[in-house]
Amino acid sequence: MTERHNCVLAADLGGTKIRAGVFGRDNRCLFALQRPTDVSAGRDAVVHSLCAALQQAAAWAEAQGLAAAGIGISTAGVVDAGRGVIADATDAIPQWRGTPLAALLREAFGLPVAVENDVKAALLGELCKSGELAADADLRRGMVVMLTLGTGLGGAIAEDGRLRAGRQFVAGHFGRSRVPDPWTPGLMTPLDALVSGTGLANIANHLCGQEQFENGHEVLQALAEGDSHAAAARDQFAALLAMVLENIYWTLDPAAVVLGGGLTEARAHWWPALQAALAARQCNLPLRPAALANDAGTQGAAQLIWQQLGEG
Repeated sequence: MTERHNCVLAADLGGTKIRAGVFGRDNRCLFALQRPTDVSAGRDAVVHSLCAALQQAAAWAEAQGLAAAGIGISTAGVVDAGRGVIADATDAIPQWRGTPLAALLREAFGLPVAVENDVKAALLGELCKSGELAADADLRRGMVVMLTLGTGLGGAIAEDGRLRAGRQFVAGHFGRSRVPDPWTPGLMTPLDALVSGTGLANIANHLCGQEQFENGHEVLQALAEGDSHAAAARDQFAALLAMVLENIYWTLDPAAVVLGGGLTEARAHWWPALQAALAARQCNLPLRPAALANDAGTQGAAQLIWQQLGEG
């Protein structure tokens, strides 16, 4: 890398939108943009949308006299970060499993590329805000777990400031674990069908006996308006999340647990219920909301490529 290469491009690829930006050597965001992912059109269209977002970011950088040294990508799915390949994935992005994303982007841009799972990238962003380790010592010493409560339940683990992937790259993918379905005896269901924005809507719809709520935010809106089914769903959701956190407490004994994702931004509606559920379980877990909110994925992706280039 030469002195002329004084920035990196980064993107956070989700099921509904792509957030991209240009980051300087101090990992501060210099330019940001957002565009739809367009998952309905299939994998090739998703890659095309990602490239278009990165091209827009690169054009801005060039107009400012900056040259990108590499590209960092945060993406949904189980990621083999060493090869930059999507090792496994749900249907949130069709045909995403097996996508050689790093190779596709290297061919398109001619730059080094680093790819990581979106929650792992978000946790790295929390650990390395603005290119510097977070001020809180317990986030860079010992075990730290991050959960993201969005459409699904994502997770990541770091130890002494370094991400832990596991042998099959699935460490921290708590949402993929299976638990007994609360309404159908003998059926097992993925945890993220219960503990997520989708899960909150599923619980509320079961309680009211109809498909009234499309997502968790609609449940929280109804809760603010005094809906009794939404209140009961909030309490069940908090109890289930407390169960997940208690299991993490007893298996990993983390120094801190960071909660992120869209539901966390609306935590005023359910955080007290969660704290009460944890207290009832006598679970003394250091819990905090994510500091970077929606910016964590791109911040972490930028840090990831800086680290690969030997400057992070």
